[in-house]
Amino acid sequence: MAALAQSTRAGWQPVLDAHAELFEALAVDASLALVPRWRIDAEGQRHANIVPRTDPMPMQLWLRTPLAMTVREGVYAGHAHLGSDLLMLAERRALDEALAHERPLSELKRRLRRGELLFMVLRTRDELRSRGWTDFLEALGLPFLGTCR
Repeated sequence: MAALAQSTRAGWQPVLDAHAELFEALAVDASLALVPRWRIDAEGQRHANIVPRTDPMPMQLWLRTPLAMTVREGVYAGHAHLGSDLLMLAERRALDEALAHERPLSELKRRLRRGELLFMVLRTRDELRSRGWTDFLEALGLPFLGTCR
């Protein structure tokens, strides 16, 4: 999944554009980072990337700009160094397979439920709400605000 930042970048931008309404309320600079769930070291050992610090690796970043949500390339060195609001860690091929589905965001939701994607919230609920993430989190079926508002 080292090619995560490149192989799915061009594919995800049209998906984000097609669902622009989910990102309209986002604050400029709000972002979601997408990284592989595992990395393999020089000795062939598998290590989880859900750690505060790790060796730098490519990541995909969904970044809200003044005009739209855009897909960018970035470098992930652990969640302690990440300025994003949200972090999604994907099993091998999960993002590519979701992208190949006729309804990619619905497929992301299914893969979250199946545990192929881990979702980390890096801000408080109030910060996420004020930064405009409510619609997106609800679209993924994540219990964000609870049953009462």
